[in-house]
Amino acid sequence: MSAGYVGPGLWVRISERFGPRMHEWFLSGHMIMFGIVLLFPTETFNQPAFWSFRELVPSEASLGWFMLVIGCLRVVGLVINGAREKVTPQIRQFSAAVGCLLWSGITYGFASSDVLSTWLAIYPLFAVGELVNIYRAARDQGKIRNGKAG
Repeated sequence: MSAGYVGPGLWVRISERFGPRMHEWFLSGHMIMFGIVLLFPTETFNQPAFWSFRELVPSEASLGWFMLVIGCLRVVGLVINGAREKVTPQIRQFSAAVGCLLWSGITYGFASSDVLSTWLAIYPLFAVGELVNIYRAARDQGKIRNGKAG
């Protein structure tokens, strides 16, 4: 760890990298909140739009914990990535790929319910947004490889 790598320098590095990665932070927060909502004592899977989720996942609680843990791990990865002097875009690529699979699965679950709702305007776009996040992280990795980023 270098001397300029602690204190305010760490905060400056994280805050500079937050803006370009805001969408990744947003989707991490959405994963966390989606998980928390599924962990509430009310039965979300009893709603018509969620009926197919009962067949796709072991339980509402298992999907809730999975989304919560993955979202939290993603936040940890973003903090590590933002705090490091040299960025690690592989963490971001992997977490965005997992996010793309999750949001695609959520989209599939809603689509399988045959209930047309606002999910159509949200979750497919989250999956596409994760593809954009994968691309951005891959572009950052290319910059590092070519010596154009730190």
